[in-house]
Amino acid sequence: MNRVDGESISRLLRAWRSRVDARTVPELRGLYPRPGRRLSQAHVARMTGVSEGWYRALEAGRRQDFSESFLLRVAQALRLSEAETLTLFLAVCGRRPPGLLAPDPTDLPRGVQALLEQQVSYPAYLSDVAWNVVAVNPLMGEWFPWVLRPGANLMRWTLLDPEAREQMLDWEDSCARIYLAMLRVAANSDPANAELRTLVRDILEADADCRRIWSEESDVVEHRDGHVFRLRLPYHGNAEIRVTTHVLLPIQRPDLRFVFITPMDGWAGV
Repeated sequence: MNRVDGESISRLLRAWRSRVDARTVPELRGLYPRPGRRLSQAHVARMTGVSEGWYRALEAGRRQDFSESFLLRVAQALRLSEAETLTLFLAVCGRRPPGLLAPDPTDLPRGVQALLEQQVSYPAYLSDVAWNVVAVNPLMGEWFPWVLRPGANLMRWTLLDPEAREQMLDWEDSCARIYLAMLRVAANSDPANAELRTLVRDILEADADCRRIWSEESDVVEHRDGHVFRLRLPYHGNAEIRVTTHVLLPIQRPDLRFVFITPMDGWAGV
């Protein structure tokens, strides 16, 4: 935390602490002398299991090796909202709190759902951090019927389904290497995510080509926005087409990817 950030989070922490009535805190009952209305730094330290000096360093904005579990306990002790917890984490350690964004992936904000439904010109879909398909527009289901199957997952279909190797031309260089490079980034950016670890393990165990590419390559790719694919789909009579993918992150649900697919070269056969 630099000086400005430290002063800012210090002021916020003091304000958040001052609004908690110590008399309503179960962990402080039975203390002698009995706490008054004001929640003190010593009280918060007791509630979070650290020394008063350690908590005082946080509130003073001094840089320390504050753990995520400690910051989560502070958020609970001060009864912070999700936005306040996010602010605390960003100010102190520059990252989002673990598990803050864990809503039901199918519970879409109205605006995101409307944007997907109103995209009628091109295929579009939503996927989560592990590339599970959460929702699609009708055209996506017509182009790629596999997305309508229960448990549809982009990585599993692209890398493991024989159908993908027929429909995605130049599969190894244009598709497999890109998708495996994306998995490499995801697995390292969130090592605690068991679903991502399982996804990588299942793909590498199931396919020799993926194992070979994984061992040969060290490339990393964060996303495939703007990537060009050559496709041959039954929907288009198996004629070859070139498309571009566009990847957006909905501000209301940054745990989701909003992806839509547009034709290249002015082709209007959709």
